[in-house]
Amino acid sequence: MKKMFLALLLIQTFLSIGQSKNDLIVEDEETSNLSAYGTRVVVKKPSKNIIQGHEYFENENKLASVFVNKQKSRRAFVRYNALNDQIEVTEVFNVLKRDNIEIVLDEGYAYKVLDFEGTKQFFVFLKEGKTSLVMKVEKKIKQGREAIGGYQKTTKDKYVEKHSYFILNEEGELLKMRLKEKDILRVLGDRKSEIEKYISSKKLNCKKEKDVVKIVNYYNTLTN
Repeated sequence: MKKMFLALLLIQTFLSIGQSKNDLIVEDEETSNLSAYGTRVVVKKPSKNIIQGHEYFENENKLASVFVNKQKSRRAFVRYNALNDQIEVTEVFNVLKRDNIEIVLDEGYAYKVLDFEGTKQFFVFLKEGKTSLVMKVEKKIKQGREAIGGYQKTTKDKYVEKHSYFILNEEGELLKMRLKEKDILRVLGDRKSEIEKYISSKKLNCKKEKDVVKIVNYYNTLTN
């Protein structure tokens, strides 16, 4: 009887240890963010990410004001999914792609919907005015590859981000350009000489986004 009691005690001990280990396994990582209304919103993240990087333009949720028909509708944490062309809100819904929607981030830029290639898509407005500098952010998944031989490394699938820049003119046309002086002068050609002088006098680098913002801002002062 004593031996049987000890055997049952050992079995119960092993079961308890196994249960404790199972309790420590977490399948999903949970983080909390402060919502637009001061409450905590739990956002679940998958425990394993087989693709390097993420599908978002922002590295984390950003506080923004959502406008409908130029009237502030709400404050919310948002994030742009560049893979699916969706504005995601922390409260777990997507912003509809409508012309009267504007999402202004506290970071200093905004999202608006524009007609492009036959569909309505979100664009980042880097500088807004009569003439605006806008950017299209896209993400695609680049397939990894298995190592062949001893001189190669196995690479994982990863997200690749692409930025395309446009001038949105007063007529509502989207004029694509690269961040090069030649392209900038082409799309702002009616003030070419003034723009050339401004770039030279301010020693601006047309490959830098922040300097192109200054150029577009200056161009708008010439056309007022």
